[in-house]
Amino acid sequence: MSAIRHYDDTWLSNLEQIGKRLRSGTFRFDGEQGITIPKGKGKGLRPVVMAPISNRIVRRAILEVLQGYGSDNSRKSWQGVRAVRQIMETRTSVGGIKDRGVPHGLSLVDEAVRSGKTWFVRSDIKNFFTRIPLLQVNKFIVAAVADREFAHIFQSALATNLTNRAELEERKHFKLFPDEDVGVAQGSALSALAANIALRSFDERMNDRGIVCVRYIDDFIMLGASRAKVGAAYTAAREHLAGLGMDVYDHADHPARRAGKFDEGNIYDGTDVLGYRVSGSSRQPSAAAMQAFRKKCDVIVEQAKKQMRLAASGQAPSNGQGYHQAMVMLHKTVRGWSQAFRHTTANQVFQSLDREIDRRIEDLRAFALTLTQGATPQSRRRVMGIQLLGETPSHPLPVVPTQKGRIPELNGIPTSPPPIQGADPAFHSQQLDTIERVT
Repeated sequence: MSAIRHYDDTWLSNLEQIGKRLRSGTFRFDGEQGITIPKGKGKGLRPVVMAPISNRIVRRAILEVLQGYGSDNSRKSWQGVRAVRQIMETRTSVGGIKDRGVPHGLSLVDEAVRSGKTWFVRSDIKNFFTRIPLLQVNKFIVAAVADREFAHIFQSALATNLTNRAELEERKHFKLFPDEDVGVAQGSALSALAANIALRSFDERMNDRGIVCVRYIDDFIMLGASRAKVGAAYTAAREHLAGLGMDVYDHADHPARRAGKFDEGNIYDGTDVLGYRVSGSSRQPSAAAMQAFRKKCDVIVEQAKKQMRLAASGQAPSNGQGYHQAMVMLHKTVRGWSQAFRHTTANQVFQSLDREIDRRIEDLRAFALTLTQGATPQSRRRVMGIQLLGETPSHPLPVVPTQKGRIPELNGIPTSPPPIQGADPAFHSQQLDTIERVT
């Protein structure tokens, strides 16, 4: 965050420098850091590449040149590259595409079920982002743009240059990240586009002969009129992906089933799709989504209790938050989650969750009441999270140097700040020297 704030302070000159380097052909993508984030208990690690801000800006600009930006009737608009736009218009591909996403995928599933395609197979593509074939994606862009310089910078943008490779190899984590020839970094602005380019033939072939295959990046569901037809389509999908150096999960892989990476059967028995539990035409949040929501609410309540307890004991909370701030955070969390799952048809699930939220609100209210009962007005304010003006820290005025860089004088006596009591005089002298040099 500090790097972003620092970059933002001089954003205009930073953008001008990037533009100059791009125009002169001297722009180079800086080295990046690979980090691993736990997915959850027993779910392994998620490899994420942290890129410098300049890398992110240029990658985003490349993406907008390729896919287009602005509205059709806007003066500041660009329609994008035709071949890329055609990929983005693939009806059954719903991930990483502007103005399309989870609701579109759910609508396609619903449409297929209503047409009699009630049998399904669903799977993730294993280690997908580290298996995207860079050579194939780069060849596609070369043919699509017919601009050698742009194709070259796209190739550089797609590559992953980890400066901490030795550290990752020592921890045996480097294998989770892309290498020089295969794979795209998760978190890159170009990762979803590269995925959709690599799987364009998959989307075309798997939506044929009575099969509907809806894909969200590396997660897809195939629907058909019979178990046999869907099973044959899944075998064909596995063979096609093998040609790209990719693989999916086997029906006998029980750990994958338990982890939600693979499922098959009749849609009316239910399955998890795009964060929802879908059963025929019924939709509700998946068990994993609801559990994550409960956990997020619990964290807000527990953190609030900790801060309120500190406030009641006379200590200043680290984040200055109290009861009222926690209630606002709960509201924002509930509101955001309700919008993410607004296509739920099972309203009783929302009503059940509302009762759980009510219990958490009452728990927090009772906790605040216990802390403030018999307390002073000041203590009650602190627990509630309302600032006390009387506790505003005093700040001394800054020392303003003269034009010549000298400390202002009063009646011939320098008005230098007095040394801190007990401080080393040599250290105080060094402070004055520093002021002289800076000014």
